[in-house]
Amino acid sequence: MSNKARLLLVLKGVLIGLSDSVPGVSGGTIALLTGVYARLLAAISSADIKALRLLTRGDLAGFWLRIDGSFLACIALGMLAGLLLSANTVLYALEVYPIPLAGFFMGLVLGAIFLLHGQFRLRGLLGPALFAAGAALVAGLLWLEPGQTATSNGELLLAGAIAICGMLLPGLSGAFLLILLGAYERMLEALVGFEWVPIFFFVMGCALGLALFSRFLTWLLRRFAEQTITFIGGLLLGSLMVIWPWRLDDQAQPLLPWDYAVLTGAEPQQGWASLALVAGFLLVVAIERLFRPREE
Repeated sequence: MSNKARLLLVLKGVLIGLSDSVPGVSGGTIALLTGVYARLLAAISSADIKALRLLTRGDLAGFWLRIDGSFLACIALGMLAGLLLSANTVLYALEVYPIPLAGFFMGLVLGAIFLLHGQFRLRGLLGPALFAAGAALVAGLLWLEPGQTATSNGELLLAGAIAICGMLLPGLSGAFLLILLGAYERMLEALVGFEWVPIFFFVMGCALGLALFSRFLTWLLRRFAEQTITFIGGLLLGSLMVIWPWRLDDQAQPLLPWDYAVLTGAEPQQGWASLALVAGFLLVVAIERLFRPREE
């Protein structure tokens, strides 16, 4: 792998990490758009018994080759950089400019749906049912109450295992799942403060979830590719409800901008949100043009 190819993979990892840090946005969406999704699942699922045997025999080169180590290392390095960067950039914008930022991420999701719509299987009854089920699954999460703050190492282990499933699935936000599990703010504090013990247990949970869920997704994509992509399209559509900018802090139901203005007395910032949405949409198209052809 050339240094240029490595740098490109790190950059894709940064984008995945940045998107994974925002509630309602999935790093799997960015992985899909940048053309690394299938390879990422295959590399993760290859960390199996055979790979462990190679490692225990001291065949480091064979182990590294089997798990596509160079690829995974570049993506992981970029994701870590993206997560650390988000703590001081994206999350700051989420606090100070929440409505335009939500509009931007809605543009990302709409761009993803636009680029992938040709792969959706909407013929017959099964396709539309899968699409609707995916949308309903994500939208239904809005009505779940966030859990109490996860403090024990066991809770962080479980949170990591569950949240990684959302990070792998386009449209299902790992960060939003962490909020529901009560681990979102705790893990941000741990990352910023370099608290290694909670980070270790969270990462171990992620590793467990990756080992199991990546194999399941890889099997689905090999056996039922069109149906799986159709379901993912529904997840993406449903995630728009999660990202929707205008809602009261203590309520899940989305509001229209003018209702939001009446109920909160705050400026709905429709113009800025619309501009940000267009920017997000165009960015997705640019990412697909820049990255996808090379990866294919």
